[in-house]
Amino acid sequence: MRKLKVAAIQAASVAIDINERWNGVDVTHALDLLEKANDLGADIACFPELYPMLGEAELKEKARQFGIWVIAGLAQGTPDSWYNTSTIISSAGKIVGRQTKNYPTAGEVEAGVVAGSSFEVFETELGRFGIVICADFAFFNDGVAICRGQKADIIFNPAVWFALSEAFPHTVAGRHMEYSVPIIGVNQARSYKSGLGAQFPPAGGFTTVCVPPPTITDLDTLWDWFRTKPSGIDSASDFIHTLGSHEEIYIADIDIDAVRQFPGYFSTRET
Repeated sequence: MRKLKVAAIQAASVAIDINERWNGVDVTHALDLLEKANDLGADIACFPELYPMLGEAELKEKARQFGIWVIAGLAQGTPDSWYNTSTIISSAGKIVGRQTKNYPTAGEVEAGVVAGSSFEVFETELGRFGIVICADFAFFNDGVAICRGQKADIIFNPAVWFALSEAFPHTVAGRHMEYSVPIIGVNQARSYKSGLGAQFPPAGGFTTVCVPPPTITDLDTLWDWFRTKPSGIDSASDFIHTLGSHEEIYIADIDIDAVRQFPGYFSTRET
């Protein structure tokens, strides 16, 4: 079994608006949170969308120091024209890949965000990772479908749901049930300092992690697991984990070999 410990870091932004984020206000706190994830034994840590926005050099150094992989929300470009990316940093402190947000919101476009144009699965020594950012995941299905079709072992969904955050868990769980792939949905924590400007009241939270039942390799064992799991057949608590609204780190254990053995554990389809 190839066990992987994944840290979903529901970080609270220190910045009060996009200008402070461009000044790197969230970087120091991001490094502190990464250290906490490392102390919890994480092999890879995922931050929310656009968190900490800057600080690539500092994150690379911390990743190398701790020997931990990182998925960080970073801006690539200048304040006038930039990509909203989730960037994969290896435990050696090297950039492995960048996934752009391909469907930016109207507010992001006004703030200079340029739309990306493709989704890909990143082959790493830990596994095959797909990343689908915020609205690309919630309102469009091509990103998840492409990542699933390219045999992603895990799909990461870094997000900033600045409203209707209580719907976030349902969105993540729905994609998990539809595509039968572990999904790490990481939202920004609720905060008065939302990073989105004073016009938005506090919102956020409810990071949701969906992992397959442990060591399930066929439909018969999946059925037996559902019938006999301690929390009962109606409960999702054994494979869907949702945080509260405030800053928190959740560690998920994922068996990569089990995921590959039984890729269609809910839908029974292989894409």
